[in-house]
Amino acid sequence: MKNQTLNQLQQLNLSPNEAKVYLALIETGLTSAGEIIKKTCLHRSVVYETFDKLLERKLITKLTKQHIAHFQALEPDRLLQNIHRQAAIAENLIGDLKKLAQTNDSEITIYEGAESYRRFWLEAMERMPEGSTDYVAGSIGGLWQEILGEKAVETYFEIAKRKNIGSKMIVFDKNDYEQIFFSKYPSLRWECKLISRPMAKEGNFNILGTESVVLHSVTEPLIIEVKNKSLVKVFQNLFDILWESGVDI
Repeated sequence: MKNQTLNQLQQLNLSPNEAKVYLALIETGLTSAGEIIKKTCLHRSVVYETFDKLLERKLITKLTKQHIAHFQALEPDRLLQNIHRQAAIAENLIGDLKKLAQTNDSEITIYEGAESYRRFWLEAMERMPEGSTDYVAGSIGGLWQEILGEKAVETYFEIAKRKNIGSKMIVFDKNDYEQIFFSKYPSLRWECKLISRPMAKEGNFNILGTESVVLHSVTEPLIIEVKNKSLVKVFQNLFDILWESGVDI
């Protein structure tokens, strides 16, 4: 019975020592520290430290009799009152935390596997604001289409056309797949520049509008999306430097 009570007190966020001292005071009533030390077998300094904590929690009271400090547990109902008080604090805190979460502009999401890769690109295009621009740094050739599949690729460009989403693309090979594919969609708004440099076509990065940076690999396939406006600016600066170095094709 006593062990069960001690365990239940600890479930109410009392430490093991607080539970022992509090229960000892409940059983003993008004008493001196010496009696509690004997009853709990705790060190004197530990008992006094625990008294301070219980006083702070307003679970016990302290009074002096004949120049000797005595301690007494207050009504056990205070345990429930403390929980109600904590619940009220938690309720207010949750509201504040939700507000902070809404203002936090940083979010990282990882997509692994072909299905997640395919779903990301279609959903990302739908999320982009109308008239925005997809900045593409580096060509990955036909592997992108192979992962998405012909139907998903067609859907991707249909969304781009419907929402007037443009592309600014840096490629490293005049025969890059993207140029050939974009030629099939002359109504799309897109620009392309060449930086002639042998590169492995394993992945690249995209800047989707002003909200997120996407780092992706076609060899896994794997996507890391980072929603952070400050980081978008960093990658945008990198893209602009590369863009200025390229030549129109």
